[in-house]
Formats: sequence, structure tokens, C-alpha cells
Amino acid sequence: MAATPLSSVSHPMLTEYVIKKLHKNRVSTVYSFVKIQSDQLVKISNLPAESIQDLKNFLVHRFAGCFIDAAEVVENAEGFVSTGIPSLDTLLQGGLMPGQIYELCGSSGSGKTHLCMTLAAQVAFRDASSVYFIDTKCDFSATKLQHILERRHSELSERGLGHTMARIKVERILSPQLLVKTIEELAAGEHLKNESKVKLLIIDSLPSLWYLFQASKSSCQPLGLLTKLVCSFRKLANEHSIAIVVVNLTVRMTDTADVPNTGKRRSNGGGGGYPALGRYWESVPGTRLQLFAADETDKRVVKVWKSNYIRSSDRIEVRINDAGVG
Repeated sequence: MAATPLSSVSHPMLTEYVIKKLHKNRVSTVYSFVKIQSDQLVKISNLPAESIQDLKNFLVHRFAGCFIDAAEVVENAEGFVSTGIPSLDTLLQGGLMPGQIYELCGSSGSGKTHLCMTLAAQVAFRDASSVYFIDTKCDFSATKLQHILERRHSELSERGLGHTMARIKVERILSPQLLVKTIEELAAGEHLKNESKVKLLIIDSLPSLWYLFQASKSSCQPLGLLTKLVCSFRKLANEHSIAIVVVNLTVRMTDTADVPNTGKRRSNGGGGGYPALGRYWESVPGTRLQLFAADETDKRVVKVWKSNYIRSSDRIEVRINDAGVG
């Protein structure tokens, strides 16, 4: 508002003549117009006092921020979204929190995609809610999804199975630009109007797209796209009360992981692993979960790498099989 210039397109009463008169008196922005006394504006612009007040009200409504009653926000807040995996719900202190960005991080083959498909199947079944699943690696399998639902919910009829699977909207995206555009459209409310309540968005995964920039001579484009994506994530999560789960890779790095000029080191999840996508991305997820293999072939450990509401290093063990993760 403070830097928004006054112009003739702001309101019909702000003609070119009025704008020139205001500029001569150093009233050139919306903020300066609203701040100055109405009687002074009457003298400067020759507009009636009532018109001045109406114009001020219009500009404040259009350009100023609005206050939200905190009690009303709490009252209308969505409850946790159950993952359908009791031990994981316990670890997350109730499930996935709407409006939060979660990251599922692990090495290749650790079971990240299998866990994502389990989450999608469980949310679509238990809450009868829509789930958006963005597949960037062509790893999503409708057959595996069907097996997970059939093994976990044998009571499902063929029709019920079809309805549940239809609530999972899968889109394959193979470029960073298209991903950013898609998330921006979702954040603007497009594609959500005709859907049942969307509670979960899964992106599997980000590194597979951003690694396309490895040969790029400039870091501006990948960082710029990542910034736009993060802004859209936050808008989508907050304004539509959607939990977002993003899959990332754990990568190995040498001692060059120190943060320049600070003497600080990047946080790792144990064993020298770091989340891919660089330092900028590290602060984006509110909760980062690490998935890695345990002693037995079908066993995995889910550990809280970092979180703004869960104690770090808390962990659970889960099993991975044809019925998903549980």
C-alpha cells in the first residue's frame, strides 16, 4: 500500500486533473492519500468531502491488508488428517496437519513412493476426500494402489474400490516449469472448485525435476523457479487447508557442507546424509521425516529429522509389503 502509486485507473474520481493536483502537493501514493486529513484533500483536489471519504474507504479496502479474528481461525481450523498408519499418526501427534508442508526424505529404494501411495490410498478411503498425486518419475502404479486398498480394506466392494481410486487425481509432470504452473493454478483455486474436499497433495518427487538444471551455467533459473514453487506451496496449504507431502532424496556430501562465513554446518540426518535441493530448501518443510532401511528386509525406520512441533529424533518402525506401509 505504501508504495502503490495513485493513478487514474485506481478510481473514476481520480481523473488526470485530480492526479496532477495531488502530485503538486506531494500526494503521489495510496498511503499518502489515505493518511492526509480529508479537509486538506478537499482544498487540494476540489472534490466534495463525502467523495473524499468514499474514495479513502475504497482505497483502504482494495489495497490494505485485512484483519482476521484469531478465535474465528481456531474455530474453523481443520482437524488432523489421519495417515491410516497408527504408529505414524502417533509419531505425528495425530496425523498430517492441514496447512503444513511435510518432507519425506530418504535414499533411493528406501520406500518413499510406497509410503506416498499408502498415504494417498488411506486418505481417499478413510476421509472420502480427494488427493492430488503429482508423479515426476513415472513411478505411480494404479495396480499397486489397487492392491494396497484390497489388502487393507477387504470389505470394499468393486464399486467402492472404483470410487476410492477415482478420488486420487494423478498427474505426471516432467518439467519444473509445468510443476510451478500447476501448483500456482491449484493455489489460485483452479481445479479445486468441482472437487470434493481436497486434503492432501503429494509430490513424488522434487529432485528428479530440479536435477534437470545440473548442466545449467546459471543458478538463477532453478532458484527462481524453486522460490515461486515454495510461495505457491504456502499459499495452497494456508488458504485451502491442505497438507502437502514432498518427496526428497538424501544425498552424501563431503566436509564442504559447511555454511560459508558462519562456521556452521548443515544439519544431517545421521550417516552424513543431507536433503537434496540445497540450503534454501532445507528451511521450507515444517516437518522433515527420514525413511531408511532397518535390520530386516521389509522393515523401515521413520525418524523425525526436524520439525517445528515434534521432538527431533523420535522414530518408529514400519513394515513395507503388498498392503503398503504399516
